[in-house]
Amino acid sequence: MSTKKSIINKDRFKNLSGMSAFDKEKRQENRKENAKSRFDIDVFSNDISQIDINKLISAPSEWNFYSKLPEEKFLELIESIEKNSLLHPVVLWEKNDGYMILSGHNRVRAYKALYEMTKDEKYSKIPAIVKRKDDIDENTAREIIVDTNWIQRQLTTYEKTQSILQKYVRIKSEKKKGEKTRDLIAGQLGISGRMVQNYLSLNMLNSGFFELIDESVINIKMAVLLAKLPDQTQKLILKNKDDINFDVNLLKKASELRKDEEILELLRKDEKKEDELITLKVKIRKDKKEEFMKIYRDWLKTV
Repeated sequence: MSTKKSIINKDRFKNLSGMSAFDKEKRQENRKENAKSRFDIDVFSNDISQIDINKLISAPSEWNFYSKLPEEKFLELIESIEKNSLLHPVVLWEKNDGYMILSGHNRVRAYKALYEMTKDEKYSKIPAIVKRKDDIDENTAREIIVDTNWIQRQLTTYEKTQSILQKYVRIKSEKKKGEKTRDLIAGQLGISGRMVQNYLSLNMLNSGFFELIDESVINIKMAVLLAKLPDQTQKLILKNKDDINFDVNLLKKASELRKDEEILELLRKDEKKEDELITLKVKIRKDKKEEFMKIYRDWLKTV
């Protein structure tokens, strides 16, 4: 409980005006998303219950693998709720021992933080859309978690990959004959079938590379090629990442090699290459310029 107090600054709740940065970001994200959940979760529904926050339980970590909001964003969420109330109800699943959170883990944390700080009873219960025990099964619950997080949040590459993998397992078992699983997922998440396939290919990618993707050190195309390499080779490349030249063409060649030493030699940055460049100055007759340039361009294609 003490950790919650430490991140809340009461002064931030004074003289609030307008929409918080958190809400502006959320609205911008939602405008960009084309995803359409396969579940009818209407956040503007009149069928909203007020549920005691002490009766809420988190979804299992293997279902809800999404990271918590960074501290600054979490504080902005708290400010938004304090100023504007909760804009979107959470989604819960009724269980024997309480209500499992399917959508809104951060909103629930914010309500608990507000209640602890203010002791205001209005924060002791949270607006929620409740799925009754027999309304859904575990697979459906897991997909609700994926769908709502995909639409509402800015996800890391790892989170996107895990989201698509979970949807793939479910949809593959339910699809009709002739339907492509990747295209069904693409339609639900608002991305291309090719992008779905790329994320599925990252299932075999060493987790250390996901951070490099988010930092724009490598792109998805490079990551797909890296995922094709044996795990021990991927670990070796990660260990030497500062000396590696991440290049699509080189990674394609690397996939054809068998020995790790050969792959590392191929991918290592060659600091001497730039020093080996020289400048040539030649004099030719003016009427021979075009002929010379043609020969030069043809030569460039061979190197």
